[in-house]
Amino acid sequence: MTEKEILVTGVVQGVGFRPFCAKLASSLGLGGSVINSSDGVVIVLRGTERSIDNYIKDLKDTKPDPADIHSITIISERETDGDSPGPFVIGKSRRTERQRVLIPPDIGTCDRCLAEMRDPSDRRYRYPFINCTDCGPRFSIVSGLPYDRPKTTMSVFPMCDRCNGEYTDQGNRRYHAQPNACADCGPSVWFQTEGGETSLGEDGIGRCREYLKAGKVVAIKGLGGFHLACDPFEDDPVSTLRERKRRPDKPLAIMAESLDSAKEIALISDEEAALLTSSRRPIVLCEKKPGSVAESVAPGQNSVGIMLPYTPLHHLIVEGMGALVMTSANPTDSPLISDNEEALSRLANVADGFLMHNRDICMKVDDSLVALSGDRTVMLRRGRGYVPNPIDLSISMPHILAAGAEMKSTFSLTQEGLIFPSQYLGDAKQMDTLEYYRQTLDHFTELYNIRPKALAHDMHPLYLSTQTALRALGEVERSMAVQHHHAHLAACLAEHDINEPTIGVIMDGTGYGSDGTIWGGEFLLGDWSGYRRLGHFMTAGLPGGDRSVLEPWRYSLSLLTEALGKKEATKEVSRMWPERAEKAKIILKTMKSSPSTSSCGRLFDGVSAILGGRDRVSYDGQAAMELEAQASYTDEVPVDMDIWNDAEGIILDWRPFIRWLMEEKPTVTQGGSAFHASLAKSISEICTKIAKDTGVKRVALSGGVWQNRMLLRQTVPRLEDRGFCVLTHRRLSPNDESVSVGQAAIAGWRWRI
Repeated sequence: MTEKEILVTGVVQGVGFRPFCAKLASSLGLGGSVINSSDGVVIVLRGTERSIDNYIKDLKDTKPDPADIHSITIISERETDGDSPGPFVIGKSRRTERQRVLIPPDIGTCDRCLAEMRDPSDRRYRYPFINCTDCGPRFSIVSGLPYDRPKTTMSVFPMCDRCNGEYTDQGNRRYHAQPNACADCGPSVWFQTEGGETSLGEDGIGRCREYLKAGKVVAIKGLGGFHLACDPFEDDPVSTLRERKRRPDKPLAIMAESLDSAKEIALISDEEAALLTSSRRPIVLCEKKPGSVAESVAPGQNSVGIMLPYTPLHHLIVEGMGALVMTSANPTDSPLISDNEEALSRLANVADGFLMHNRDICMKVDDSLVALSGDRTVMLRRGRGYVPNPIDLSISMPHILAAGAEMKSTFSLTQEGLIFPSQYLGDAKQMDTLEYYRQTLDHFTELYNIRPKALAHDMHPLYLSTQTALRALGEVERSMAVQHHHAHLAACLAEHDINEPTIGVIMDGTGYGSDGTIWGGEFLLGDWSGYRRLGHFMTAGLPGGDRSVLEPWRYSLSLLTEALGKKEATKEVSRMWPERAEKAKIILKTMKSSPSTSSCGRLFDGVSAILGGRDRVSYDGQAAMELEAQASYTDEVPVDMDIWNDAEGIILDWRPFIRWLMEEKPTVTQGGSAFHASLAKSISEICTKIAKDTGVKRVALSGGVWQNRMLLRQTVPRLEDRGFCVLTHRRLSPNDESVSVGQAAIAGWRWRI
């Protein structure tokens, strides 16, 4: 008789892994035990050598779908006396000083639980918190590790005898399912009107549905926070929600009742359907069918964000409704609201009613948003379903805190070969976002027992995220400032675990350059150890600084001045915006004192305004998103831009395109199509030039501009046709959410152990 002790690491707690181990052992006639530990899952196996070998093989091949095994290591091996392997048991969890176990993300409701919830003969019929080892809340309810019920927000709900019987029965699907509960012992739901009237349980869900059918706005407590919901098929409720939330234009997400319902709203490919129905249940950006929902759901867009229900409560609410607007209940760029009392207070003037429950949310997390560009997945916002999965590197790092960027803030923590990025946190210029940042950082450091004394941060001297990180650490033994666009390049490389010289085409709105100017259209050559700036977009003045971001016509004036001269620029501005003629003259007098930028994001804004698009915006990226929506793949005729060298390297000169716009006066569709095609052509030509000089044939695309699917679909094939290996983000967003991962990789390489 042989006994082996093995350690399994990865996402192996909270996904039904121990019950799976016990069932597998029983099927192979093995004795022993399985426990959760701070290192992972420790399994002791007693039996024949052949049975143990089969067990290890089956462990890899037949693991639960949500599990992700990183390694299986044999810790010890010995021969034992006796003819019987004995029983196989699930033992008590063990925590040590080092914390290596990975927490699973929240998992969408499985088909078996849904079938039970819809079965009138089942004891959990229409119970809105049904779950099992294959599905349900994980990250959002975990307060500590190892992952056991006492360390979740379910600890206040003692299981009844029947639930406990399931929990302790190795043959049951709810064997050691930590959130296991029923209507007799688990969380409950209720509906509260603005006047304070309360309806409980099924009556409350029914009242909520009545409100939604009547065109009212309802705040609904979900898995990671509150949503605001309304009827998406009529303009009045959507307009009411927008007015109350003060969100005039930014697209709203829709929760469809089923995949068939979603297909009535949008054109959905097989790949998009696979994303929608996956256990992660993200919002997926799909092509909108004209007239399928109220125009006010996604004004100016040809796409709409759709998700399917991912909790039992969502399934019950949207049942028979077709679809609902389901947008995050938070002020713009601020964190989600997740507490009942906070919702009643802060949403009092927004929602007509509140559907709430008494299962606390330990860690609020927003819905993830993804899109497809060809065969590439583009992460637009990383949250529920993807957090807290780490990025795995082939180096060992000390404990480091990477503070991230500011507007689309995240932080990252390192431990050995892993980088743990936080969920999207919001705009760090908002005070409540900074508090959320601090709370989330405390949560991550406690969960993983990480105590960083090293800090990596952006070069910008005034980023509030850096200041918040410094205050949180209290004492820093070493720190380093990382250039913003180098961090973008390093983040893309980290996703692919590549640390070799790579051409980085980094395009975004704003990043603090090493020369103190504003960068945003950059051609870098580098890896985790460093970079060189080999080229950039031609710079132009940014009149009014941040005001140009909110008023793209200002940057249009700058583009026109560079391309046509002051006199002609003034004339064109007077033609396009006669009411701004006098203001334009004043701006031109002060243009020399304006900061300059190489930003590709601002170039998109300026071109959009010239073409008659957005001259003012109400949310980040609006002008560029609407320009992309109005462009067409069938009209992609590139206009040659100039490419030349100066002392700073290769310059992409966009002035020929601006002159073409003024000479040809194309429609928005024609001009937008030509702009995307012209950029893609110029980028591929510059990369080819760099490759010829350096011999490097790998390109990484990062920065918020690469959320533009049309640009991505036109650029990648051009590069691949020229023999480049093209790296894009798939698990992280290309926008500033990824900056903290790049900072962590750069610092981790410098301080590797």
